Amino acid sequence: MEFVASIFENVFRPLKDFFAKTYGYVASSEYYMEALEDEMNELKSKRDDVRRMVDAAERQGLEATSQVKWWLESIDKLEEQVALIKADYEARDRLQVDQAAGIRVTYRLSKKADETMEEARNLKERTFAKVADELVQVRFEEMPTVPVVGMGPILEQLKACLGDNEVGIIGIFGMAGVGKTALLNKFNNEYLVGAEGINVAIYIEVTRNYDLSKIQKIIGDRLGLSWEKKGPKERAVVLYKVLSKMNFVIIFDDLWEPINLRMLGIPVPKQQSKSKIVLSTRIEDVCDRMDVRRKIKFDCLPWEHAWELFQEKVGDALAHPNPEIRRQAESVAMKCGGLPLALITVGRALASKRTTKEWKHAITVLKIAPWQLLGMENDLLVPLKHSYDCLPNDKLRLCLLYCSLFPEDFSIFKEWIIGYCIGEGFIDDLYTEMDEIYNKGHDLLGDLKTASLLESEDEEHIKMHSMVRAMALWIASDSGTKETKWLVRAGIGLKEALGAEKWNDAERISFMRNNIFELYEQPRCPSLKTLMLQSNPALQKICDGFFQYMPTLRVLDLSHTSINELPSGLGALGQLQYLDLYNTNIKVLPSELGELVNLRFLLLSHMPLETIPNGVMCRLTLLQVLYMDLSYGDWKVGTSGNGVDFQELESLRRLKAFDATMQTPAALQQLAQSPRLAGSTRNLLIKTAAGLKTLELPSSDLWKNMTKLKRIWVVTCADLEEVVINGPDVRPENDLNTLSNTIIRGYNTVPDEEQSVLPDLESIILQGLQKAKIMYKGGCLQQLSSLFIWYCPGLEHLISCANDESEEPLVIIEAFPKLKELYLHGLPRFKSFSTGRYLLCFPSLVSLKVIECPKLKTLELSAKDLLEIHGTNEWWNTLEWEDDTEVKERFLPLFRPLR
Repeated sequence: MEFVASIFENVFRPLKDFFAKTYGYVASSEYYMEALEDEMNELKSKRDDVRRMVDAAERQGLEATSQVKWWLESIDKLEEQVALIKADYEARDRLQVDQAAGIRVTYRLSKKADETMEEARNLKERTFAKVADELVQVRFEEMPTVPVVGMGPILEQLKACLGDNEVGIIGIFGMAGVGKTALLNKFNNEYLVGAEGINVAIYIEVTRNYDLSKIQKIIGDRLGLSWEKKGPKERAVVLYKVLSKMNFVIIFDDLWEPINLRMLGIPVPKQQSKSKIVLSTRIEDVCDRMDVRRKIKFDCLPWEHAWELFQEKVGDALAHPNPEIRRQAESVAMKCGGLPLALITVGRALASKRTTKEWKHAITVLKIAPWQLLGMENDLLVPLKHSYDCLPNDKLRLCLLYCSLFPEDFSIFKEWIIGYCIGEGFIDDLYTEMDEIYNKGHDLLGDLKTASLLESEDEEHIKMHSMVRAMALWIASDSGTKETKWLVRAGIGLKEALGAEKWNDAERISFMRNNIFELYEQPRCPSLKTLMLQSNPALQKICDGFFQYMPTLRVLDLSHTSINELPSGLGALGQLQYLDLYNTNIKVLPSELGELVNLRFLLLSHMPLETIPNGVMCRLTLLQVLYMDLSYGDWKVGTSGNGVDFQELESLRRLKAFDATMQTPAALQQLAQSPRLAGSTRNLLIKTAAGLKTLELPSSDLWKNMTKLKRIWVVTCADLEEVVINGPDVRPENDLNTLSNTIIRGYNTVPDEEQSVLPDLESIILQGLQKAKIMYKGGCLQQLSSLFIWYCPGLEHLISCANDESEEPLVIIEAFPKLKELYLHGLPRFKSFSTGRYLLCFPSLVSLKVIECPKLKTLELSAKDLLEIHGTNEWWNTLEWEDDTEVKERFLPLFRPLR
């Protein structure tokens, strides 16, 4: 019996249970589905509770434990399985219940539901001691570095910023290849790794097309965060919570545009915080737009460090060179302009050169086609080109390329570039005033400087780094494939221009600042737009027909040459818009000039021009800029003058900028009465002007229309007796009012109708006036910043006061409140700045120069801002101080002897 019972228990009961369960799966399928749904609802409720606890912990800067992460992921997967089971169960209803296929499907789904329910029950019963823990962070990471030279001072600046709790965001800007990345890597490794008081330091290379999510991931990984299912906004919230509790340093290298810290989730460091954000960029404007508190400009290396780096990269070739190779090597290194990337690239390219001729050839290549040097394109020019590519528009790109037409390391006058670009059409003339058009040009150059593609020499000049110039010429020549497309041989000592066949494919040509003495071939240049031949002082002759085959030429510069006539065929330049003949020897303009009907700029200053054919000027109806100071001035007004009728000038209705020479009082008066011409006049030269005895400033009706006049130059007017300063007096509320027994005259500060006269006058030059005196009758020249007086033998005092009936013991005169520069030269009778009891006050004077004024024995003037007095030792030693040691001690340190 026991045997039978055992068989029943071990064989028949399992069979019974199996058949019972199998039948149950088929008969009670709905029960299993409902039970599974109930179990999953309970599990999801617990899952939601745990997830809320995890979210709360993450907001506190904690992270879910690995077990909790696995548990939550398992539930998500289980939820997907349940959804599939339910979908299949609903699909089974389409089968007949008594069909075999339907029974099999029902059985399988019920069984799967039962197994899934058991899995859900096990997950539900799981408990956790804690759901989150502290983050596992990588506090510091060393970055790969290379040996660097000459970075000590900037590293010290960065170190100082690190300890300055007032500085939160630090910006480093500089041109490509200067070593910003190497600097930040060194800073990270030497100053941040292991630094006390810093919880985490993170280095991020951003690059041009950065991805916000990738940056968040880099930061999150370093902080030990994981957030695969979180969006950018949720990540930002978590990052902000975590970083707000830390002292962090985040380095953003190679930024091309401002990065939104709020969207990233990075808190802006507050005052007294040890946290720092350090960024590097090629574009200074990025620093400003990110509210950088401390900007550091990263300049190129000074010569000693540049030479050290170059020698290191050249290696054995300079270990024991002969003196000639060393000289050539130094010349090559200098051409790199202190740019580390250039020094490294060029140094490596020349490491195998052993002879003087090889080094000389390298210099020639760097002058003409630097991209031909080994490694220059990929290692230097392509990285530099990224800055060019990122300029926001083609106007800026063309403006930059235009700067490459000038010689290497040349100080470029901004207005030259702007004028050329207007002539070429890069800068439009949508503005009504020429000043506004030029201001647009200055803004473009400012943008290029901000992008570290140009350097500022001073307020009026820019400079192009030699390697940026190399990059620009490489781009202009279609990456070196069309070397004559921009034919640039500026400032390299040419005695002859390149053969005419080289000009055929050129779009721009620059042979400026050479020693070319003749142009004797007729080139054919169907695509030429710009031709720059200026500053070839030996150039005297251009062959007839030279310009015959340049149909698209728009800019022609022949200034600072010795040509005495223009060649025939000039009229073929029908598209010419810019013609510069400044400082040439041309005395007669050809009639063909009138055929240049598209001309907008005509520069004729500083040339001995005597004849302009009648009917030429009036045909240039599109002319906007006409410069003729120290040039032609024999304008015919009525019966006065023998030259071109003044009405031809008045017919130039588009003229916006006019520099004029007037040789008669009648022409001067006619200019003053022409609102258009007078309103366009910037610089005025009054020459000879027989019969002109008095010139009154600023209140005379002569000047009321000359609202843009910047300079007045009066020269060799033999009849001129008085230059009168005459305007309303205004008593300034300044320290001088506290002086007792004092009258203050001048210093007009109240805006009224009088103040609209000569509002922009900055400079006055009085030269070769035999009789002239400067008479003061009141008022002032409000904006005058420079006053030059040369060879005026009748001048005894800088100003002589007339019709002053005051009985006060002291009268202080501020006739020149903004004068910064005063130059007195060749005044044999000059003995004082003012007469009698008058004291001339110069509140803004910075520089005083006195030459050949033997009778000037005292410096009786008030000039609190004076920085320098130039003169000969002989004159200085004859000055009399009248025992006024205070004045002597004040002026003595300012003296600069002339040699």
